[in-house]
Amino acid sequence: MTTGEARRRGTMISSTTRTRVGWLDSLRGVAILLVVLLHAGDALRMAVGPTPGLDQFNLLLEPFRMPVLMFLSGILLPRSVAKPARAYFTGKVSLVAWPYLLWSLIVLAATGGLGTGAVGQIVYLSPTYLWYLWFILVFYAAAYPLRRVPSSVVAGAWLAASFVMPDGGRLETMTFLAAFFFFGAWCAQHAPMVERAIGRPWVLALGAASAITVGVLNLAGRDVLYRGEFAWGVVGALGVVCWLFPRLGAHRATAALEFVGRYSIVFYVVHLGPVMLTLAVADALGVAGTWLLPVLLVAGVGVPLGLAWMYSTRKHASVNLLFELPALKRRPGEAASAGRRSRAG
Repeated sequence: MTTGEARRRGTMISSTTRTRVGWLDSLRGVAILLVVLLHAGDALRMAVGPTPGLDQFNLLLEPFRMPVLMFLSGILLPRSVAKPARAYFTGKVSLVAWPYLLWSLIVLAATGGLGTGAVGQIVYLSPTYLWYLWFILVFYAAAYPLRRVPSSVVAGAWLAASFVMPDGGRLETMTFLAAFFFFGAWCAQHAPMVERAIGRPWVLALGAASAITVGVLNLAGRDVLYRGEFAWGVVGALGVVCWLFPRLGAHRATAALEFVGRYSIVFYVVHLGPVMLTLAVADALGVAGTWLLPVLLVAGVGVPLGLAWMYSTRKHASVNLLFELPALKRRPGEAASAGRRSRAG
């Protein structure tokens, strides 16, 4: 697709190119930071008890964090599945499966759970907080053979499956989130229509009302999390943020969020360790309290931020290896040779 064609196709499609990807990264950055806030709040609550305000805030946003992340991954899917099978699968192994496996082992070792059973569960259950990456791997594995099936059909099938899965189980969560992964792909393929729809004031108002309703229901104790019958609230929230974030403009705040979003996997796999270590030190010193939240956030964001910066420079092989498997990626000469062959063909 040429740059001119991308512009004509609209913001959502053109944002899958490197020149227009900013708002996607910004939104992903916000979602990842909300995950850090959630886990910092959970850790603090376990140590010192309820944290009024923070607990309610996390509950209000709980139905939306992971569906938004899945949706954003799905937006990039059409471009991804257009690659040859070898490039597609080696990329997913290098950039998703490898960090998932490595950091699952690190987490299990750090928590004293590195037994044979737990290691085996990495493949079929995900015994740590890294279940999001495990889900993504399943969705990518399913997406390539289904690439010629309309994304709307695939998303609808996953959503329908979520209704018949055991309530509150891992399979219900997986099927629900898969629906939003493939819904993201459908939106990317129909970007102009989606953009026209969410640009209508009444659609935005309805989307906001739907999202607020589902968030408040979750806050009130209603079982709405990853339930197919409440998918309309998540769709409403997606409509609002997909209208809002492309309009935020470029400035320091959005640039910072874009950086977090581009290196979201670093923040996702790393953040909980510094949070728990900081809390353990404070607890051992007898100073743990609700005041500790900002310190936990500094640890949970600051340590991944440092690693993400080192990773972004590409100058530290040991850091790069924590988040990708370079052996599976083409060397520059091979990539250039492949490009010449492609242009010649």
